[in-house]
Amino acid sequence: MTEVGRVVSVNDDAAVVAMATAGACEKCGLCMASGDGKEILLLARNGVDASPGDAVEIEVSPGRVLVAAFALYLLPVLMTILGFVVGSAVSDGSDESGLPIALAMVFLVVSFLAVWLFDVKIRKADRRHATIKRVLSEEEADASPRIQIVKFGG
Repeated sequence: MTEVGRVVSVNDDAAVVAMATAGACEKCGLCMASGDGKEILLLARNGVDASPGDAVEIEVSPGRVLVAAFALYLLPVLMTILGFVVGSAVSDGSDESGLPIALAMVFLVVSFLAVWLFDVKIRKADRRHATIKRVLSEEEADASPRIQIVKFGG
């Protein structure tokens, strides 16, 4: 997935890039929402020596987006179904037993805990799964309405 944004800050080989929010990447977990929620901030590898204020083209690995979406949305659903199936098997399908519902809830809570631990692990690891591909020319930057400059604290 390719996006455009503007470099907010640079530190060694990493850059914080501000981008307008997009429906496809808004909740994947790789980005941080800025002040008013209209922009997202992404930590990206800066192999092209982009400077603060530069308009840049960024590439985000689609595999990372899919893993984040799976962990956030599909894992809790699958674990809830698994808990219900295990509970039904243990209670021999009894209509009187509340075990399937109880285990479904337990598995759901465990899946939320697993997603939270996964998120903590990713935040501690190198999160630069995005790469700045190139610095855009002024003409390209002016032609793109998606590029904004985030103003912190104001």
